[in-house]
Amino acid sequence: MTGNTTTAEHTTMTERTAMNANTEDAYLRDVGKRLRALTPEQRDAVLDDVRAHFADAADAGRTPEQAAESLGDPAQFTERVRDELGHEPGRTDRIRRILLWLATSVAVFTAMFVSFWRLDSVQVPNTQFEAHGFGIVLLNLAPALIAALPNFASPRARTVFTAAVAIMLSVVSFTFPDSWAFAPTAWLAWAALVVPVIARNGPPAIGWRIAGGVLAVLPMALGVGGALVGSWDMTLEIVLYAGGFAALGVLMALGKPWAGALLALVGVAALLSSALSPGMLTLGVWWAGGLFIALGASHALMHARPRTPARR
Repeated sequence: MTGNTTTAEHTTMTERTAMNANTEDAYLRDVGKRLRALTPEQRDAVLDDVRAHFADAADAGRTPEQAAESLGDPAQFTERVRDELGHEPGRTDRIRRILLWLATSVAVFTAMFVSFWRLDSVQVPNTQFEAHGFGIVLLNLAPALIAALPNFASPRARTVFTAAVAIMLSVVSFTFPDSWAFAPTAWLAWAALVVPVIARNGPPAIGWRIAGGVLAVLPMALGVGGALVGSWDMTLEIVLYAGGFAALGVLMALGKPWAGALLALVGVAALLSSALSPGMLTLGVWWAGGLFIALGASHALMHARPRTPARR
């Protein structure tokens, strides 16, 4: 009789231990799934804290159910964790949508540029609109429609749509007459695909910041190189521009979001300058402007301060 009682008690303890372990494991699995947006180091630290909480509860004589109840529902617990770490819900999707709307805006301006502006001094007739009528305007607006499409897709499908749009716009940029002007739209679409991945765990690492700063300086560095080899004169204006872009590049490498916003505004100015004063360097200035907009906007969005909810 005693032996049977001991066996039954041992079986009950074993079952209870298994149930306790299952409760803790289930809670940890649920929390781990909900914290996928965190870095592995952050997620491991949170899960270690949860394990320690369950261990402390057991030492105090509380059940795993009571320990889980004190932490709260996994959804509520992980929301508190994300708030404390500065992770704003929907941040990466908002970055993607903003960049896609920027791509759409640049594509609309580009369509007007290639349709109505005089592109060179010998083109006859002067504009595409005079040669082909209103139909060419609608055709040139097609990249703008393509760039906007992912914003009308569901959040789950938006990444796939953005990848398809980036590829399509890249093909368009090298297929049709004067399609080179749509290259900045394609770059913004690629930024909308890549930047949210880089920014999903918060501000990017130093390597990404340095790379962005170097790319921001590159067009002006090529301009200085051209002056040094005699392609054009080294003027005070070029020196000042070079110094300004070098400063912006350094500030971007240091992670200053306003430096990215300023670079994007310089890019807008470059596009306007190309449209209003087309000439021999139109292509170079236009592409530099598109690069500045893509880099600057991406940098500003990645380093923007998260909008965390107020503490209650």
